[in-house]
Amino acid sequence: MGLRVFVSLLALCTSTIDGATLPYHDGYDYHFKHMGVHLDLALNTKDNLMIGGKAYVELPVSSIYEFIETNIHMFKDLLAPYQKQILDTTIVEIGKLFKIKTSLFKEFLKIKTIKADITFIGEKVLEGIYDIAVDYTFVLKDGTEEKGTLKMKGEKVGGKFITSVEVVSKSLTVPTKITMICNLPYTHDITVTGSFGKLFINIANDVNELSVRVVTEYLGHQYKYSAVLSLVEKFFTLTYQEPGEQPKTFVIKHKVVNSYPRIEITGYVPATSYYKVGEFKTELIQNKLYDYEVKHTFNGLEILKLKIGLTKATLDITLAYRNFLKTRMVVDYTKKMVTVLFPKTNTWITGNKGIEVNIEYQPTNKANPLEGGHIKMVAMKGSVPLFKFGGYFGLIINAAKYELLFKNFYLENALLINELGHLEISTDIIEAKFNAKIFIDLINKYGILNKIAVEAKAEKNTEVLFNIIFTTVETSPKLYIYFPYFLKKVLNIHDIKYLETKFEHVVSGYEHTITIGCNYKNIKFVVKVTPTMIAYEHLVGQVSHFKHVIEFKFENTAKSFLVAVKSKFNLHETSPLYKMLYHLSPNYACFKEMTTNYHFEILDKTAMKAYISVYVLKDTALIFHFEFNNMQFPYKIMLKAPYLIVEYKPSTKEVKIVINSVTKTYYPTMTPIGENKFEFGINGEALAHVVIGIKNIEIITLHKALPTITAIFTWKTFSIFENSIGIQLLYKQIAHKILVGWNINNLAKAFMEVKMTGSGTNLLGDYELFHHLNWNIVDIKKIDLISTGKVLSTGLPYLNTPMMTNGQLAFNDFVVNMKMIVKHKTETYTLVFLTKPFKIAFLPFFTFP
Repeated sequence: MGLRVFVSLLALCTSTIDGATLPYHDGYDYHFKHMGVHLDLALNTKDNLMIGGKAYVELPVSSIYEFIETNIHMFKDLLAPYQKQILDTTIVEIGKLFKIKTSLFKEFLKIKTIKADITFIGEKVLEGIYDIAVDYTFVLKDGTEEKGTLKMKGEKVGGKFITSVEVVSKSLTVPTKITMICNLPYTHDITVTGSFGKLFINIANDVNELSVRVVTEYLGHQYKYSAVLSLVEKFFTLTYQEPGEQPKTFVIKHKVVNSYPRIEITGYVPATSYYKVGEFKTELIQNKLYDYEVKHTFNGLEILKLKIGLTKATLDITLAYRNFLKTRMVVDYTKKMVTVLFPKTNTWITGNKGIEVNIEYQPTNKANPLEGGHIKMVAMKGSVPLFKFGGYFGLIINAAKYELLFKNFYLENALLINELGHLEISTDIIEAKFNAKIFIDLINKYGILNKIAVEAKAEKNTEVLFNIIFTTVETSPKLYIYFPYFLKKVLNIHDIKYLETKFEHVVSGYEHTITIGCNYKNIKFVVKVTPTMIAYEHLVGQVSHFKHVIEFKFENTAKSFLVAVKSKFNLHETSPLYKMLYHLSPNYACFKEMTTNYHFEILDKTAMKAYISVYVLKDTALIFHFEFNNMQFPYKIMLKAPYLIVEYKPSTKEVKIVINSVTKTYYPTMTPIGENKFEFGINGEALAHVVIGIKNIEIITLHKALPTITAIFTWKTFSIFENSIGIQLLYKQIAHKILVGWNINNLAKAFMEVKMTGSGTNLLGDYELFHHLNWNIVDIKKIDLISTGKVLSTGLPYLNTPMMTNGQLAFNDFVVNMKMIVKHKTETYTLVFLTKPFKIAFLPFFTFP
């Protein structure tokens, strides 16, 4: 209610609205009735307006807003963002005491007219003494009225200024009252009472300290908050206390000890699931110019202690945890050498064994230390070395290559592990060596990929543990693996000591032959590719375990179209695939030769004269044969299959299909029940009604075990080269629709489009999924693809605004250039992949190189 009073006082400043003329009120000296505003005014004395008087006001609030909204576009555009902000912003919760939800504009727009009788006394208003009383009436748009009284009073008592505001509404049982006591410029006390409880705020300030204290009271319970900033004692304190509980404090103090600053943080932590209740203290101490110390204690127990000391060329760091884990690291650095020392006092890994670890790094290039250098690490127990470790590493990054090198790394006298008995690890290594290299050629390529070489070799006590080589830099790429443990324990190979795989690529005219050979059982994998054939074969020794040959023919002219594919897949009895199929079913799944022939030919695109033939042979048995021929009358449709029988009765137009499986026979039937309407069933039980139209088919489920679903299939033409097919599924209020369109009259330059829409589901809401793909194939070396897409789902928070995609993929002379752009809300993400020059990026996150 106080909000509406405040709005009414603001509205009194506006007097530019046309409206009906209102009658005068008796007992007033001055009258104003113009442009919809009515004001009557009477003064106690006409010589001094501030002495006092009374006034009557009527203000047409709704007319003001309508005028601004419809006629002054400049104000509308100016106030629009502020209006939305105010409408959307609410005060949800203050502490744990009360909840207030209000909106300035929402309350304001409910008011049609404001009426107010005002009396005021302000003879000493400049001294802070005044008295104002307002009897107000809000006439709402629905015709109801809200009445109340607003009192504002200022007085001076004992040198203090007291300002009080009280709102009494007939619709509220508890009046709202605000009292402010000011002792300028030092203290300010504000008290607010109402139906929500009581709020007391004290603000005190002087040259030494600033404090804010807040007490909220609700249902007899007090919640206390305070914040104190002391400029003299240099501390800041936050305190919070709930009813019947100990205060929670957070204090930051600044001190100067021996001319160096020190920061002390203390506080009280309540009990949670992660830590127990108690007091903590954290100190940040500067002992000298480059000597720092951090201490943390909890309930009087020192938990953490960190010391950092820095001299001209030494960094000394000591970390202690609960006084039983201690770590110290000393770093000495010069332009030529960096030394890291872990003294024998460390207990973080060695217990109390008195072991000292020294690490040295000497860069080969002083200007760029990360370019490479020598590493040396020694662990000592007294004067006895427990182990020595070291070697050289190098890193080269330039426009021609990337190279990472680990050279002559060694590990000697590895007795340290035996000293660490609490780790329960032992080793018999006396001396070990390791070398490795990773090389990427940024200029030369093998196919579409950069040439690469990876080598790694490790020895233990002069015995080779493993030796791995993978390279595409040489003329014939190869993979060499010498790893006895891996071969015997993992691969279960015992008759050879190493695996070696070689790769050969031979080009003869239009024929490409790729051979991958392995020394294990003389295994080979051979692939041959020609413009009309693809064949691949797996051989073990001289025995072909499987061979697959695919021959194809493709012709497309303005008049005709032909696609012919013949596939033959051979299996040997000793091959693992044959044994697996034999285990599944010796009669049905197992075979030695599988032959498949596809022939799709259109002799006349205009007349749609076509010949289609598909057959499948397993060994010598016919599995499936389908043939369609409308090149001459009568047309021919033939279907042969050992386990499928189709029967058509012209007299009843009934179609009967018999499916013989291994365990059961099924009899699907299609029985006419009306004009273009059929009943579909299996084994005499009706499942659905089917209605066939000119360019659509509608299916309605009937079976009690199935939900009542309506499926509608539509198509534009009977052409397989240019068409659009729609599928619509309806179930109660849920609807899904899929539309697929394409134009492949010219297969080298065509498009395909898919669009899915739906509504009525709780998870997805209203959704839309769209994808369009265009391609242009000039030849095998030049292919362009362009795609666009859209994803929208009102039920998913992260997709309730459309996500748009735009992609391009170009293949030009064996160079791949791909770019995918995704726009979601205000963000744009871009994926880039380019093979020459090589580049991969996911913007705005990273780009390489």
